[in-house]
Amino acid sequence: MSHLRIRKSNTKDGYLMPGLSYGASQVVVAHDQVFVLGQTGLTLDNKGFVGEGNPSKQAETAMQNVKMLLEESGASINDICKIIPYTTKHSYRDEVYPVIAKYLEGVNPVSTGIVVKSLAKPYLDFEIDVWAVIPEKLGSNHTRLSLANANNGYLMPDLKFQNSRVIKANDQIFLQGQTGLSLNGREFIGVGNPALQTEKAMNNIVELLDEVDSTLEDICKITVYITDISYRSQVYPVIAKYLRDIAPVSTGVVVKGLAREELDVEIDVFACSTSGEKHQRYFKSKPNYLPEVDFPLSKVVKAGKSIFLQGQTGLSLETGRLIGKGDPKLQSEVAMQNVKSLLESVDSNINDICKVITYVKDQDTRDIVYPVIAKHLDGVYPASTGLVVESLASEELDFEIDVFAVES
Repeated sequence: MSHLRIRKSNTKDGYLMPGLSYGASQVVVAHDQVFVLGQTGLTLDNKGFVGEGNPSKQAETAMQNVKMLLEESGASINDICKIIPYTTKHSYRDEVYPVIAKYLEGVNPVSTGIVVKSLAKPYLDFEIDVWAVIPEKLGSNHTRLSLANANNGYLMPDLKFQNSRVIKANDQIFLQGQTGLSLNGREFIGVGNPALQTEKAMNNIVELLDEVDSTLEDICKITVYITDISYRSQVYPVIAKYLRDIAPVSTGVVVKGLAREELDVEIDVFACSTSGEKHQRYFKSKPNYLPEVDFPLSKVVKAGKSIFLQGQTGLSLETGRLIGKGDPKLQSEVAMQNVKSLLESVDSNINDICKVITYVKDQDTRDIVYPVIAKHLDGVYPASTGLVVESLASEELDFEIDVFAVES
């Protein structure tokens, strides 16, 4: 059965990129999983924008959109498992989080907060990504553990917003982005020491997975956010110590900031518990641009019906070498060809793609790479989020795309 794609639209008819023909859905339902297009102050008809210069108004519109889209998909706001709020300034967090908290009171999602260089347009100050899961049994609730309220903690002590640290929803496991922060949310370990922060984050991940009767072996994908590209050489050897035998897919991004200035690294984890079935992990190789680190990473992981891809760039799948140095268009072409090949390697295809997240280093590059993405995803209509970040795994990379797919 094909996925349900709700509120399909084309950028050529909208507000953000009217010169581009790129089809996207506001929400995609794939079996029990619900993927939402990154929501901003943009109205759902894609023809208006609310709150220019006012992050809290943008957040209000975004959260209203999220609520409406989930209801249209047969889910509800109570089915939300994970959110990633993106802001373009650290100070905007104090404006947008009270709005998020108002809408998600009692929901207790896991959360990762990222400060990026820019969003799809310079006037966007806020965007939120949402993952939801429809419970297998009508009226049942997801398992939400290690609840903590921000106003009792280290990161945002003036905010009343309760989060879970880990959620198990059917066979999906979502973790709060892990840092050097203790699980009680009150102590921070490793100021000025990215390796020590990573050590604490990985210890937290082990503990949280154990709380839902899971292990590191259930991890499918990690996204590693750091605030300086030089931290990669300190952070990845620590992650490797824990995940060397797991071989998850990985995406590494250098961002403008995390929840507080002293946070240097944050690790997002997507895991699946598939009733004793071992996940299928293909095309293992060492981390790009870190050949000295003994850490095999997969390029694609299939867990049940969920398919996770390594963030794809202009690096050749065959040689690991960059194709298109200084040419973002060629890099995006290689990346999209890689996506197609990797999906086909697990008997899937591009029509199973539910969500894409694109990373570029400047606004101008968006105009170069999106026509390439649009060409390859013509007729697919994924939910989409576009971010402008500080850097990728290497300064020579201009483009990266994350793909979340579910077998039809």
